[in-house]
Amino acid sequence: MYRIATATAALLATTTIAQADLSRTDQSTRVLFEEVGATGQYVELSFGSVRPSAGTANALVPSNPLRDYTLPGFAYRARINDNLSFAVIYDTPIGADVGYTSGNPFFGGNATVETDALTVIARYEFGNGFSAHAGIRALEGTGSVYTNVSGVLFHQLRASSDIGIGYLVGAAYEMPEIALRVALTYNSAIDLDFDGTEQAFVPNTGAVALAATPTTFSVEIPESLNLEFQTGIAEDTLLFGSVRHQWWDGFNLTTTTGRYVNFTSDSTTYQIGLGRRFTETWSGSISYQHRTPGATPSDTALAPTTGFDTITLAGRYDRDNMTISAGLTYGQPGDQIVNSRSGAISFDDNEILALGLRVGFRF
Repeated sequence: MYRIATATAALLATTTIAQADLSRTDQSTRVLFEEVGATGQYVELSFGSVRPSAGTANALVPSNPLRDYTLPGFAYRARINDNLSFAVIYDTPIGADVGYTSGNPFFGGNATVETDALTVIARYEFGNGFSAHAGIRALEGTGSVYTNVSGVLFHQLRASSDIGIGYLVGAAYEMPEIALRVALTYNSAIDLDFDGTEQAFVPNTGAVALAATPTTFSVEIPESLNLEFQTGIAEDTLLFGSVRHQWWDGFNLTTTTGRYVNFTSDSTTYQIGLGRRFTETWSGSISYQHRTPGATPSDTALAPTTGFDTITLAGRYDRDNMTISAGLTYGQPGDQIVNSRSGAISFDDNEILALGLRVGFRF
């Protein structure tokens, strides 16, 4: 019953940079529980493509400000003995990509944020259904933000961080005879120190107002708590879900020039789904996901949506030591109101489409 498609590689993201959060992956510990091959090893590659859109009936904003992005991933698990195993995970957990054309009320405001994370986790099984896991996560980021900071001029901030280190710790309980598993994981906050440049521009004209100057600042990526569960509810049928809470309230990006980003809400993401094995090689699943919205109205054009609701259909094919999973997700990011020099603009025609693929090998 374990070999049922319970998720896809298209892990969804918020499509905003402010008043919500920047999470793009759920930082799941799922790979710790994957079946291994004859030599005690498992490896997988994943890829997701996400296409968000934010729409408004206001003719002053003629095009979708949300850009497409991809989610590459890698995971490896190795069993050392009957009790001890470890996993290595690469993902891009934090990100944003928002951009307006220059001829609208937001003066071409934009933001691009990219991160890379490498996580190493060890798991110890006590032999009575209980296990504990702990590890470290290394994270680095880069990005640029162009927005109104001073109230008069627009500022372009470009910066890259050092490598920040955090930790995770958790526990799980399993009953294999009914495919039951409950896992709880705490992820610590990670501090990133950035070096970059700031430059001021005159709105509308794009003329340089002040030359680029060096800047340094720090950002704390907040802590989070993940609860993941699954259980068999009938022969070849699995109920699964998760709850992820991240403490984004109070997160801010501030330099000597001013504050570029200020979050005022935590976020919680809920998922519930059903998986079904149809044959020895084919299985599928359907799941619903909801992320709680942030504050409305938004205080920045870089936040044209908030929260989301999605439905995912996934399929899985198993043959010998290979597993192929694929999924399609469709959803609607929540409505948002953005204040501009031309008045309040409502973004209420929002969509998100994601495709995902995951290929795993046991050896």
